[in-house]
Amino acid sequence: MIIMDSKTQLTVDVIAKVAQGKMSIINAAKLLNKSRRTIERYLQRYHEIGIQFVIHRNTGRSPANKTPDNLKKQVQSLIKDKYYDVNLQHLAELLATNENLQVKRETLRRWAHDIHHVKRAKRRRSQV
Repeated sequence: MIIMDSKTQLTVDVIAKVAQGKMSIINAAKLLNKSRRTIERYLQRYHEIGIQFVIHRNTGRSPANKTPDNLKKQVQSLIKDKYYDVNLQHLAELLATNENLQVKRETLRRWAHDIHHVKRAKRRRSQV
């Protein structure tokens, strides 16, 4: 079962009407605010796989550049046990030199937030 929002439902309905011959491709393009070529591609995919054509083919796949979960868990355990008292920039450098793990600082920040480890920046009182 496909759960569709109103825009997706409109796309499916319009392409179904075009496939049945009840609507022209040009009218469908104007109605959906897409190009004629896009409507033709939608129509071709509709004939091939049915209403599943509206679902993006990458749906459900993990990103190609995703960092492996075992690396994330390893780094998080190192943060808790060994490197609990260093800041993120220093942590990135220590992981690179001591552990041979190349992880960017922003990724480390996100992972440290996941385990509630990031300390807030020290706030200085304003000068009078």
